[in-house]
Amino acid sequence: MKALKILGPEELVVEDLPLPEPADDEVRVRMQYGGICGSDLHYYFLGRNGAFEVTEPFTPGHEMSGVVDLDPSGTWAPGTPVTIAPATFGTPQRGIEDRRHLWPGGTYLGSASTHPHTQGGMQEYRTVKNFMIRALP
Repeated sequence: MKALKILGPEELVVEDLPLPEPADDEVRVRMQYGGICGSDLHYYFLGRNGAFEVTEPFTPGHEMSGVVDLDPSGTWAPGTPVTIAPATFGTPQRGIEDRRHLWPGGTYLGSASTHPHTQGGMQEYRTVKNFMIRALP
């Protein structure tokens, strides 16, 4: 499969990668659409988004949709159109139990804030956790 990779400022390549195999709690999506937002542009043009520097080959993209390719759990039928909620959540914290997006240790697809970087969706196939899938009409 092909994946778009940012290597540094204005340095972009297409890499051949193995087809990802989903774990039991994941779904493999055949990507069809990806939005390009300000953070993607910063990563491409500047090699960073604020304090988050691209330090390894990095696939951008956190606004994406496609169709289910493989779901080991059988919850999602192949071909189901879906979008992906790009956030995972960290450790629950007292007082903000209802605000998962603020829990420390969370990640976001297409972000160089983590090491290794959290790869995004600008690739032919992407595996994501089951809870990140949202059906489209």
